[in-house]
Amino acid sequence: MIDTSNVYCRQIIELLKSHGVRTVYCSPGSRNTPLLVAVEACDEISKRVVVDERSAAFQAYGCALVERGPVALICTSGTAVLDYAPAIAEAYYSGVPLIVVSADRPREWIDQDDSQTIRQFGVLGHIVKGSYDVRAIPEGSAGEYTEEVRWTVNRTVNEAMIKAVEGKPGPVHINVQLSEPLGGLTDTEALHERMVTLVSPSESLPQDIIRDLANDMAGAKVMFVAGFCEPDHILDRAVRVFASYPNVVVMAETLANLHDPQPFSSLIDAVLCDMTEDEKQRMRPDIVISMGGALVSRMLKQYLRDYPPRFHWSLGHSNYFCDCFKTLTHKIEVAPAAFLRQLCGVLRKLRPGIKSDYSAGWSDLRKQSMSLSRKYIDNAAWSDIKALDYIFSHYNIDNLFVSNGTVVRYSQLLPHTCHAEYCNRGVSGIDGSTSTAVGGAWAYKGATTLISGDISWLYDSGASALCDMPYDMRMVVMNNSGGGIFRFIKSTSGLPEDMLERYFCVRNLPDLKDIASAYGIEVMEAEDMRQLEGGVEWLSEPSEFPRMLVVSTPPKESAEILTGYFRKNKKSL
Repeated sequence: MIDTSNVYCRQIIELLKSHGVRTVYCSPGSRNTPLLVAVEACDEISKRVVVDERSAAFQAYGCALVERGPVALICTSGTAVLDYAPAIAEAYYSGVPLIVVSADRPREWIDQDDSQTIRQFGVLGHIVKGSYDVRAIPEGSAGEYTEEVRWTVNRTVNEAMIKAVEGKPGPVHINVQLSEPLGGLTDTEALHERMVTLVSPSESLPQDIIRDLANDMAGAKVMFVAGFCEPDHILDRAVRVFASYPNVVVMAETLANLHDPQPFSSLIDAVLCDMTEDEKQRMRPDIVISMGGALVSRMLKQYLRDYPPRFHWSLGHSNYFCDCFKTLTHKIEVAPAAFLRQLCGVLRKLRPGIKSDYSAGWSDLRKQSMSLSRKYIDNAAWSDIKALDYIFSHYNIDNLFVSNGTVVRYSQLLPHTCHAEYCNRGVSGIDGSTSTAVGGAWAYKGATTLISGDISWLYDSGASALCDMPYDMRMVVMNNSGGGIFRFIKSTSGLPEDMLERYFCVRNLPDLKDIASAYGIEVMEAEDMRQLEGGVEWLSEPSEFPRMLVVSTPPKESAEILTGYFRKNKKSL
């Protein structure tokens, strides 16, 4: 077998494979040559080559979301590793195990005006779970690769891989110092590296604690709040059982990937915007149990701050201390599914004594709100919400990615179903939305759809220019002349029109159809409902190339109609 003559690069790749890495995203470079040669020699690992490191990192992130396991990145030295930073930050706050392997100059050449060299070790320190440095063997001194050096490399990489997946998963950075020569090859047998296995105790709470929590809950109004998390059928089942109690209401955003534990449980803002102050006070929870990542809904966060519960139980592992609603009383470091199963086991004995109309009260409010929403959207003019409502209702979506900005917010207002829904909500930036979807599409055994804003798609157009897209990938781009979110959020919507246009909403956008066509994407445009109906049918057809439907809507009118949606029931306040 032809492999790199650099033994510790072979060690690193062997250990990545042993710890479950099945996909590696590679970006070209000189300093990382031994690492690229080593990964090419490993048949058990799939390789994807992406020139743009920023796009490569987001694609790896999307791949890891779908594969639900560690995915690695290999880059050269210098600013390449800095280009990973946005996706690594997203992975850190989303709990996704990305393994950054960066090639570096030997330490003695840092700050010596050697080309493509920066202070690289630790450069991602605030957004990774751990930073690790593998020292260089001096040039021409292969004899210095001793058993102690081999042991050090083995121990370091094992530690990094365990750190990436223990507790709440997250990214780690392995910085590899490499001396010349870099392109040496050898005919050698595969290494057999010692792998360290993490053995954790099964997660459960002591019976006396879970009994006390169950007793507190049995006589209380309980709101279960779920932010973004990966699909998990065990968690899905546990939440459904918990949601069956009459004193429990579930507020689960679409990104929580819980499949309707209660009717309309994902349509949170649609309900809250229609509630009177008396209703909000009456439906105030005694206990909030939260899980998952950051919420899209500002309304729910504000509601729980304005009407604080007596107790807030936060479930799941975390790499930082979070008190989002300002009422945290219990930080329960147990997987949510395990906690709910244990809690329901005790509640089952108490169930006959639990009398409450709390869940039924929320159900009535939701039905009223859905009726108002349906009437409002049916009567609305051509706009973002009108178009997206049709798409979500008539287009069969399997694996869904949505961009930040307006799209993810509309996703929370409009009923829809899919296998899974993802969005970069760890940091909530617009960068990388397309790349994340492409990475997820390659990892998913089925069709993937991205619904994006125009600026988000243009900002990350490198995902289309510098890599292959799966032929069955589908994209819907909402073309509302850029920056649509700034026309309705409180901080900017009241600004003078000329200031809004100049600083927030992008003028004179390039033609999306021309750019996409240049990248080999088949494109169709919809400018009204009739064209949208045809466009949705076109998206559903098989093709030999990825397809994009550009939905052009009026920006001002779309913002006004969305603002009107949130005010549609104000007359009853």
